[in-house]
Amino acid sequence: MIDALIVAGFLLACLYLGARARRSEDLEGWILAGRTLTLPVFVATLVPTFYGGVLGIGEFTWSAGLSNWTVMALPYYVFAGLYAVFLAGRVRAAAGMTIPDHLESAYGRPTALMGALLVFLLASPADELLMAGSLLGHMTGLPVAAASAVAAAVALALIWRGGLRSDAAANRLQFVVMFAGFFLIIPFAWHALGSPSTMAAKLPAGHMSLTGGMGLPKLVGWWLIAVWTIVDPSFHQRCAAAESPAVARKGILISIACWAVFDLMTTTAGLYARAALPVMGNPALAFPLLADAVMPPVARGLFIAGVSASLFAALQGTAMLAAACLGKSRLRAGLVATMILSYALSRLVPSIVGLWYAVGSAAIPGLLLPMLGVYLPALRVPGSWAAASSAAGWLASLSWVVAAQRNGAPPLGVEPMFPGLLVSGALWAAGYFSSTRTATPAPSSTPQAPQ
Repeated sequence: MIDALIVAGFLLACLYLGARARRSEDLEGWILAGRTLTLPVFVATLVPTFYGGVLGIGEFTWSAGLSNWTVMALPYYVFAGLYAVFLAGRVRAAAGMTIPDHLESAYGRPTALMGALLVFLLASPADELLMAGSLLGHMTGLPVAAASAVAAAVALALIWRGGLRSDAAANRLQFVVMFAGFFLIIPFAWHALGSPSTMAAKLPAGHMSLTGGMGLPKLVGWWLIAVWTIVDPSFHQRCAAAESPAVARKGILISIACWAVFDLMTTTAGLYARAALPVMGNPALAFPLLADAVMPPVARGLFIAGVSASLFAALQGTAMLAAACLGKSRLRAGLVATMILSYALSRLVPSIVGLWYAVGSAAIPGLLLPMLGVYLPALRVPGSWAAASSAAGWLASLSWVVAAQRNGAPPLGVEPMFPGLLVSGALWAAGYFSSTRTATPAPSSTPQAPQ
């Protein structure tokens, strides 16, 4: 009971901070907080929001061991670093507020509409709703469906008033609590199960392997999923909301260091969970069940609050972004619609890691080349080719995802991302080489990298 009260108190504190934020009536205020994020606030809001899949990390580490670092950490550092160096300043210099805004400026309305659909899929908080429902259900005994509905209501209430301003206000507390919670569980696990070397001896064969028994195609598929970072709406929004291009660049690089520290703690905790609990009905609950096994009351409540911190940060942040894709003229109505659609998706694919792989594999091939063309104008093609490339890449990968779900394995043993990228790239190349330079959109709409 005391643990549930601690978590409830933490969530109420987040709601209070969100409610205190200045109400945003205009679009730029609600979506970008008036482009005023300072460096500390930028880091405090990006780190927990982008790391919202904390229960998914527990699920992956319990199932595949140390390969969590190989496919869920390292590739994201690489692509986040590239984003910081080559794109962050350009995103901040652009006039538009959202990814669809920039796609429309570069290619026209059809590509923007296609982009809005794909960004909605990427930003949809279905996985966060599933995680929040699993966590709250574990603590309260509520069915996952009912607990997910409660989580959706909390997230809606938090960002309803101020949008990104409310989100960032709560993120400051969530940043501190997420690190504190995982810092707390490691000593308890060490005391109960022994040192990391002792724990490693209790793991299944191959669990300390960097590949986790995955073949090269699967590993490459997961690395391609990490391209998500390049098209991620949360990265784009935070960079656009920074008070300067320098803040956007430095903020991402500092965030990478923060994620590296947090990954060290979550991966260690996930390995301890597998050593302590070799049989588990729902691996997504690896972290809460480890806490049940090794932590006393109060400490356990503080840890669960830490788990919920990044989870709710991502839930409220992605809901806000998905709502903007549904329609900027009615943002709060879009919030409600986003939660309803995401709730339905979370019930259709009841696996956190499965949601990541399915959504990322289908959506990224349709967004990657158009987004790169926005900020690297030498790569652009005419709008009709951009729209065709985006739609074809998405449909090709989506068909592979659906076939893999039905058959239990992808067609021809090829991971879903590859056909989408191949089709999208072929159409993009055709458009590039068949068009004259005069057909390229005027450079006046191109965001330039600041000096």
